[in-house]
Amino acid sequence: MEASTHRVFYYHADASAFGGQLTHPIEKIVPTQASSSLAQAGGHASSRIGPFRLDDIVSCDGAYTEIFGGVNKKNGAWTTLVTSVVEGLNLLEVVTADRVVSRVAVEHPRDGYYPKVSFVGSQFENLRIAGVKVNPVLDRDLLASPDENKFPDRSFIDDKSFIGKAIDQSRRMIEAETAPDWLRTRYSWVNSEEERKRKGYVLCSLVEQVEGARQGSSYGHVIHVPDFGNIFLGELSVTRNSFRLTMIRVEMGCIADGNLSFVTSTSNGMPMP
Repeated sequence: MEASTHRVFYYHADASAFGGQLTHPIEKIVPTQASSSLAQAGGHASSRIGPFRLDDIVSCDGAYTEIFGGVNKKNGAWTTLVTSVVEGLNLLEVVTADRVVSRVAVEHPRDGYYPKVSFVGSQFENLRIAGVKVNPVLDRDLLASPDENKFPDRSFIDDKSFIGKAIDQSRRMIEAETAPDWLRTRYSWVNSEEERKRKGYVLCSLVEQVEGARQGSSYGHVIHVPDFGNIFLGELSVTRNSFRLTMIRVEMGCIADGNLSFVTSTSNGMPMP
């Protein structure tokens, strides 16, 4: 039989350990480290680095990314598994961790278009913010299907259960008594159906709260550190057919200015026809 008469899948996945840019006290690009991109036909991709140090700004003991794309022999689903890991992270002695893992597993059905998604394995080990050990409480079932044996019948951005969770996260952040104005501006749109449709995505987080964070400094997954900047944990963006999880993202505004992201995994892809 002609192979091209079968339904096929276009894989699309990438991962990076960290990267970004600094604007002060020096202008410098932080090259993306340990990046991987999966071939459209699937297969395997990986990248690994040893110890890394950029001046006295950011360092790690090692990092790696790994992506698999193939067919699940049990149910015939097209499966993509994306993993990103950084070990021994140190950012300006303010953000440190023994190990941070981002893991996104996506299964697309042979019949239908809407995938199952899992974040099992994503984790923070010994995360410290400004010298204080904190415990980000993760909701790894944020995109879990009601029936694990069935694939969803709609996109997650059209799923009332997921949208309800995202709205609840947003409201708890922006309605906090001490929430700064920029936080309300940044996240209030999530509550608007019109704005979600216009943007075409939903922004939320795997992190429900950060235990141990200093009082008045934590808003859901966002931590503000005076004289340093803002730290976003477990940030997740969901579109109609893609999922991007960044475990740590930092917007600095202090003696060092710039934006950095750490431990990112992204997956989408699509069946044809």
